[in-house]
Amino acid sequence: MNSIPQIISPDGYIHAIVPPALQNQSDRNLPETRRYIKEAFRENPEPQEDATTALRENPEIQEDATTALRENPEIQGDATTAFWENPEPQGDVTATFRFPCVSDYIRGSISEGKPYAFIGRSGNAQIGILTDQAEAETLPSFEGSDIFLDGRIKNLNPLLENVVDMFKKGDEIGRLAVMDPEMRIHDVRHYLHKRLFVGREVARGYYEGFEIHKEIDPLTGKSCDYITIDLEPYRYIFEPYAINPSSINAVIKEGRSALGKIRSRVPLETDAGGMIQGILGPKELFVGAIKISLGDVYAIIDPLAEPASGKVEHLPARVLDPFRTFRDRQVELFNFGDQGIPLKDIKIRIRFFRSTNPLTVPLDKTKIKEGYRLYDLLTNSEVSNLFESIHGDSLGMILNKGNFVQIPRARNPEGEAQLEIIRSAMVRSTFRKPELSLPFSGNGAFKKTLRKLSVLGGINSRAFIGGNYPSFEVINALKRSGIRTFLVNSPTPAFSDDYIKKMIQLTHSETSACEFLRYDSGTDKLYTFYHGCFMEPDDKDRFDRVRYWFAFYGSHTNEADNGLTVEALNLLATKLGEEMGIVHGGGPGLMKESNDLARKHNIMSVGIAIDLEGERQSSLTTCDGLIKYREGLRLARQDHIQKLSNLPIVNTGGYGSAEELAITITSMKLHENPLAPVILLDPDNLWEHARKQSIEISVRNYGPAFIPTLLKPCRTAREAVDEIVGFLSHPDKWYETNGIPGESVQKTRVKAKRIRMETFGQDHVELFDQPNPRLIRL
Repeated sequence: MNSIPQIISPDGYIHAIVPPALQNQSDRNLPETRRYIKEAFRENPEPQEDATTALRENPEIQEDATTALRENPEIQGDATTAFWENPEPQGDVTATFRFPCVSDYIRGSISEGKPYAFIGRSGNAQIGILTDQAEAETLPSFEGSDIFLDGRIKNLNPLLENVVDMFKKGDEIGRLAVMDPEMRIHDVRHYLHKRLFVGREVARGYYEGFEIHKEIDPLTGKSCDYITIDLEPYRYIFEPYAINPSSINAVIKEGRSALGKIRSRVPLETDAGGMIQGILGPKELFVGAIKISLGDVYAIIDPLAEPASGKVEHLPARVLDPFRTFRDRQVELFNFGDQGIPLKDIKIRIRFFRSTNPLTVPLDKTKIKEGYRLYDLLTNSEVSNLFESIHGDSLGMILNKGNFVQIPRARNPEGEAQLEIIRSAMVRSTFRKPELSLPFSGNGAFKKTLRKLSVLGGINSRAFIGGNYPSFEVINALKRSGIRTFLVNSPTPAFSDDYIKKMIQLTHSETSACEFLRYDSGTDKLYTFYHGCFMEPDDKDRFDRVRYWFAFYGSHTNEADNGLTVEALNLLATKLGEEMGIVHGGGPGLMKESNDLARKHNIMSVGIAIDLEGERQSSLTTCDGLIKYREGLRLARQDHIQKLSNLPIVNTGGYGSAEELAITITSMKLHENPLAPVILLDPDNLWEHARKQSIEISVRNYGPAFIPTLLKPCRTAREAVDEIVGFLSHPDKWYETNGIPGESVQKTRVKAKRIRMETFGQDHVELFDQPNPRLIRL
C-alpha cells in the first residue's frame, strides 16, 4: 500500500448523557483538602459556561489515514477491562458520542472491521478522566455521515469526586482513530533521528532513555519494532486549593490550555545514577512526561505500560500527531493494581506508523524536532494572499489548520466587548467544516494554502492574522484560547518599551512560547521576532553564530568624518568573519555606512531604531535585524543597544554620541556590561577631554579607578583593530596588563550574563572568559 487517503480523524462530542446515580458519601474521615474540594463543588454544581459556547481545544489529527494497532494477544488487560476491575469506582456516566461529518474512508474502514480506537481528549485525561466504549465488542452506529458510539466517562482522580457531573451534552471528549496495520513501521532504526527523535540527547546525534524491541504484528504476521521510553524526572502535581468548579470546567471546555490553572510541574528525586526515585501507589494517578519528537510519522501509545504485570495503564489520550509532537509529551498513568510500582521501572510502550507527507519542502532535522512554522510552509505570495482575505471591518482572522474565522471589530477594540467577540470567534474556529466557505469565489490559492497549513505544529497550530499587533489584553485573550502565533501586515511598526519587553518574554518563555511575525508588503518579505528584533527566519542561525557584537556610535550628519570607522570595520570583518555582528541606531550617517559595510561583508547587522521622522532621521529598512521604538523612548532604545552589544566603538559625533559614551561607561561601572576596551576613534582629540574627565573622577574616588583604563583613544583604524584583537586573543591577560581587578571582572561576568539572559532570552552570552584560538593563530 503506497499511500492512504487524505482524511480527517473526527472529533467526538457528547450527544446524549445519562447522569450517574447520586452518591451519598459521608465526609467523615476525609482529608481536609478533599473535604474542601467537595464543598466547593456542592456550592456551585453547575458549570459556569454552557458547553455549546465555551472554548474548546481542537486536538486535530493530520489529514492522513492512520491508526493504532490492536493489542498484542499475549498482553492481558486494556483500559476497558481495567475499568470494570477497579473495585471502588468514584463515579461514572454513560454517554453517546457523536462524530460529525465523518469521511467515507473512516465509515468504510469500520464497517469492514479494520481496527479503530476511541481516543480520549488529552486535557481530560490529564485530570484523570477515563473514556472508553461501554461494550468493547459493540460497533458504532451510522446515520448518514455521522457516527455514534456508546461509551462511558469515568473519574479516576480522588480530588475531583463530582467532576463527572460537569460533563454536558455538546462537550468535546475525544477522537475516533481508524488504523491501517499496513502502515505500521517495521524498522524503526531507519526512521530514528531522521524523521523521529526519541529519548534525551546526551551528545550530538546520540540519545538515551529508550529501547527498541521486536514483536510479531498479529494482523499482518510481520516482525515489527516498538519502543519503550523512560519517564522524565518530573511530574505534574494538582494544586488542591486551585481546584474549583470554574477551573475544572475550563479544563473540560478548553482542554490542555487551561491545565496550568490547577497544577504545577515539580521535579522527581533521582539517585546518583540519575534514576528516578518514588513509587506509583495503588489506585494513584500520575501525570508525567517522555521525550519524543515526531516528523512525518504517527505514534500510538500502548494502553499498558511496562512492566506488564504491574497493571499500570495509560489513559486514552494516546495518539501522537506528526509534526505537532515535539520535545516533551505528557503521559497520564493510573495504577489499577494492588501493589506499588517503582517509577524507575515504568516504561511507555509506543508503536509507529507512516503517514502521507503533505510538505512541499524537504524534511529538516531541526524543523522536525522543533515543529514546522508558518514560514517553513508558505511562500511570501501565499502570506500576502492571506491578508487579502481579511474583511475590512475585521480586527483580524483566526487560522486554525484548514479553517479560518473573521474576528469582527468592536466599536471600541480595547474594551471588554472586543474580548467577548474574540471568545465567540475562537469557538467557531474549532468547528470542523465539511465544506470550506472561502473569502471569495474561485480563490483556489487560498484553499491550497489552508491545505499546506494542516501540518503546522506546536505554537503555530493556531494563528491570529491582522493589520496591526493587538493590545496585550487582546493577545492574552487569544493566548488563553490556544493561539500562540501573531502575524501582521506592517512595514516598520514602532513599539513602546513595555510592548517590546512583553514580546521578548512571550517569544522565549518555555511555558507559553509565542511567535510574532511581520509581513512587509512593500518589500514582499516575512520577518519573525527573535531575541528583541525582527529578522528574516533564515537569519536566526546567523544571529546565533555571532560572538562579538560591535556597537558603532557616531554622528548622523554629513559633517562628521566616518572614514576611520569604515576602515576599522573592513579590517575587523576580515579577521572575525561570522563571529562578528554590528549593532547601530538604525538611522542615517554612520549608522547607514556601517550597515552597508556589514551587508557587503555578509556579517549580521541589527538596527535599534527610534521614531525620529520629525527630526528628519528616517529608519533604515535594509538591516538584517530591526526593531523600532516610539518617539520619546531614547533611553529605552539606548539600553537595548547596550545590552545587545559587548564591544563599543565611538567615532566622531555630537551630543547623542557623547550621551552614548557616558551611558557605556556607566554600564561598565555598574557591572552591567562586559568589561572591554572602549575604542575612541579620535584623530583630532574630540574625546580627549572626556577621557581626562574620567581620570579626574577616579582620582577623586567618585568612581572605580579602572574605568579610565578601559578608554582607548586611537588615531588610526589599525591602532583600534590591534587593541581589539589583543583583547579578544587573551582577555584575562589584557585585564591584568591594564590593571583591571579580577574581582570586578568576575562580578561583571556573572551580572552581565544574568541581565542579558533575562532581557533577551539568549542561551549563550559572550563573557570574554576564553581566548580566541583563531585570533591567536593570526
